Amino acid sequence: MARVPGRDNRIAVPAMVLSLAIVGALVWFAVPAMPLVMAWAGGAAGNAVTMLAATPTPHTVVAEGLDVAETDCRELYPNDLWNELTWTSDAILSQSTAGPATAMSDLVAALAPTAARTCTWTTSAGQAVVTTFATVSADAAGMAEASLRGQGFACATTEGTLECSSTTDAGTEHQAVHGPLWVTTISSAWYPEDYDHRIAIHLWQ
Repeated sequence: MARVPGRDNRIAVPAMVLSLAIVGALVWFAVPAMPLVMAWAGGAAGNAVTMLAATPTPHTVVAEGLDVAETDCRELYPNDLWNELTWTSDAILSQSTAGPATAMSDLVAALAPTAARTCTWTTSAGQAVVTTFATVSADAAGMAEASLRGQGFACATTEGTLECSSTTDAGTEHQAVHGPLWVTTISSAWYPEDYDHRIAIHLWQ
């Protein structure tokens, strides 16, 4: 066998044996710790999965404890509908504490709202959507349904919310009552898709 100049087997062989002994010792010391390492890794992964699968924050029911007279219109609309309205060309919003714009004065007298917030959306083309949020008695839904059906409104109750609507040549009128909150909308030549239903979901669900 060829001999490499400068290499001394008397030194190389013991060094190799020593290296193998050191590696073996390290492995021997590491083996008992493996279960702990695996347990830690598994726990960290489990915590990460738990955090990802954590229950989301419950949706706040907007209508609970609502003081409509002191509430800005922005708080009464879901984000998607608000964005749709504000991005409508020439749309202008005006706010007031005026009562419902419905022509059914008997209904207004029967429900006797004690506070209101009216959000009026108009465009330069003469389009308008007027929505009033009013505080009424907690049992107002029964009185409202009887009166509205008598006026030819189509009504349905879903998850405790009474929703009624009627369409005439003058426009569309929607009424919704749930507990002590009455929402009425009068629209003329402009009615975003599912406008009142989206408001109802935002307020009560």
